[in-house]
Amino acid sequence: MYNLLENYLDDDQINKEGNKDPSSIINKDWEDLVQQSVLVRNDLQGQQSEFKKTLITGVKVLVDNVVLFRKDFDEKGPMVPGIEPKEALNRLKMQSEEYQIRERKFISYNAGEALFGLPHQSYPELEKTKKEIDLLDKLYNLYSKVKDTIAKWKDIAWADIGEEMQKMVDQTSTFQSDCSRLPGPLK
Repeated sequence: MYNLLENYLDDDQINKEGNKDPSSIINKDWEDLVQQSVLVRNDLQGQQSEFKKTLITGVKVLVDNVVLFRKDFDEKGPMVPGIEPKEALNRLKMQSEEYQIRERKFISYNAGEALFGLPHQSYPELEKTKKEIDLLDKLYNLYSKVKDTIAKWKDIAWADIGEEMQKMVDQTSTFQSDCSRLPGPLK
C-alpha cells in the first residue's frame, strides 16, 4: 500500500514535509482531520439546542399557518360557489402556489423532526388541500381542453363539417371518458 502511495504522491509534497516516508505524511494528515472533526462536532453540539428550538417553533407556526391557509382556501379558493370557471382557475393557480410554499416547509420540518428524533407532526388540512388541488387541476385542465376544442370547431367551415364530423364525435367521447374518471363531487 505504501508503495502505491509513493508512486502517486507528488515528490514536492514529500520534500515539503521533510520526510520521504508516505506513511508519516498520511498519519499527520489523519491526525489533522481527526482534530478538525472534533472541533466541528463540538461546535455543532453547541448549536444543536438552538436548531432544535428553531425547528419546534417553526413547526408550531406551520401548524397554525396551515389551518389559516385551509380556512382561506375554503372561503376564497377555487371551490367557492357561484364564481366563473376562469376566476376559479386563477384562484386555483394562486392557491396551488401557496400550497407549494407550505409543502416545502413541511418537507424540511419533517426531515428536521426525523433528525432530532421528534414525533412527526401531522397536517390533515394540508393533505386534504393537496388532494383537492390535484383533482381541481384535472377538472380545469379538462375544462380548458373542451373550451379550446369548441373554439376550434367554431372556425370550421360548414362545407368541411362532413369531413370533421367523426373527429368531433371521437373528441367528444374522449371528453366524456375523461369526465367519467373524475371523482363524483367534481363531475
